[in-house]
Amino acid sequence: MTSAATDSKITLTSAPGKVLVVGGYLVLDRNHTGLVVGTNACLYSTVQTTALDLSNSDYAFGDADVPITVISPQFESAWWKYAFDTKANTLTQYDSADQGSNRFIQIVLQTTLALVNTRSPGALCTLPANPAPAQHRVGLKILLTADNDFYSQREALAKVGATLISQSLEQLPAMAKTGKTLGNVHKTGLGSSAAMVTSLVASILVHFGVLSKPDLCENNKQSCTATKGMQLVHNIAQYAHCLAQGKVGSGFDVSAAVYGSHVYRRFSPTVLEAAMSENSSIAELVQATSPENIGWNSEVAPVVIPPRLTLRLADVDTGSNTPSMVKKVLLWQKSNPEQAALLWASLDAANSYIGQVWSSLVEASCSNSTEYNSAIDWCSVRPSSEWKNDMDAVGNPTRALLVNLVDGILRVRQLQRELGENAGVPIEPPKQTRLLDACMTVPGVCMAAVPGAGGYDAIFCIVLSQAAGNAVERVWSEWTEMSVGPLLAKQASSGVSVLDSKLYPSLMAMLE
Repeated sequence: MTSAATDSKITLTSAPGKVLVVGGYLVLDRNHTGLVVGTNACLYSTVQTTALDLSNSDYAFGDADVPITVISPQFESAWWKYAFDTKANTLTQYDSADQGSNRFIQIVLQTTLALVNTRSPGALCTLPANPAPAQHRVGLKILLTADNDFYSQREALAKVGATLISQSLEQLPAMAKTGKTLGNVHKTGLGSSAAMVTSLVASILVHFGVLSKPDLCENNKQSCTATKGMQLVHNIAQYAHCLAQGKVGSGFDVSAAVYGSHVYRRFSPTVLEAAMSENSSIAELVQATSPENIGWNSEVAPVVIPPRLTLRLADVDTGSNTPSMVKKVLLWQKSNPEQAALLWASLDAANSYIGQVWSSLVEASCSNSTEYNSAIDWCSVRPSSEWKNDMDAVGNPTRALLVNLVDGILRVRQLQRELGENAGVPIEPPKQTRLLDACMTVPGVCMAAVPGAGGYDAIFCIVLSQAAGNAVERVWSEWTEMSVGPLLAKQASSGVSVLDSKLYPSLMAMLE
């Protein structure tokens, strides 16, 4: 007998996590930008057309209803069952593991399926009519999974007596079970909800032919149709994510999930105002999410971390309440407009400078690779405090740029601390300052800071060699003031993508 996973139509997509390297707080304002880096840690959405067993369901399915089962096997009690009425464009949850709901999943399904039904009439209507065995009905089975780095693996390692180091993390099974419910899992701040929303939107659009697979294939993303397709995924994902959160945020996390690494300028919130209700009409939804809607004025300038520079991430086992921190900062800004304007301008200049130095380093690597690699080799075995004091550095453009990068990130950190002190918010609290300063003394480290809104829960470093990365990790493992553990994720430039399901047999096995 052929298994269901090989006997039916399957669409698999991925969307990356994110790290906001610079631009925290300022990215909320369209007058400023943020530099966001996508990661190779991804969230995956698999959509399968298959016959679902409804024999144990008390729900009275109508002729136009499409049954949908969503499972997230890395969590305890994480499955939900829905019916989508193709005539009324409405979604009903009729069962779940704990009789609870998942607002993000529900809004993505309602929004995206309604748009599929409108943009591609008939695509969904054929499902209920497809032949299926008695007590079965053809519908959708959706699998949501994530790479391990999205969730803390501290408890998993402790259970087997393993130390909190990269080598231990590498021994864990891929997409390991967390042993927790979705509400109780400790997240690492890579943007799991934005990546989930983006990948699920994309998988549904591709599955029903609203987008073609080439639209989201890496080699074809610059074509006209692919650009519009990416914009459609972006717009729907931004809308669904904002509606699920109950507010229109900056959108940088969804943008990173769609486009990967880039310098981001936010969209004007007014583009979503008319549709920010779960009771919005389908016409309002189509207009709000259309790629032709000029209200979507966000700006995305692709960026890459310069060659041989590698992002290293650490999870700090001390949480921060990001929404509360943002509220306090915005309240201080509103109460002190002149002082805030000066500080915002200084931060914006410092943040932009980091991106400029990155671009100059990329250019240097192309124009004179020998000189570039020689400079990287030299700096990788010395602490950054020695780079500018060496007389041989005179006339070496790459070494000068690396010195500028160090000075640039130290300036950003100084201004972040000033903002935190003014607003009474621990953006770079003293504990993190001591840890980051220790990281900067390691040979081959050119950047170390708190990402995004800051706080206690994460740091990032950028290193010039594997040896420097290993040395930084030793600092983390020996740190006693806080528990600091590595993540395996590194930088990645690509955004949301369609994948070949045959290359992911472990995922396909979860559909059985």
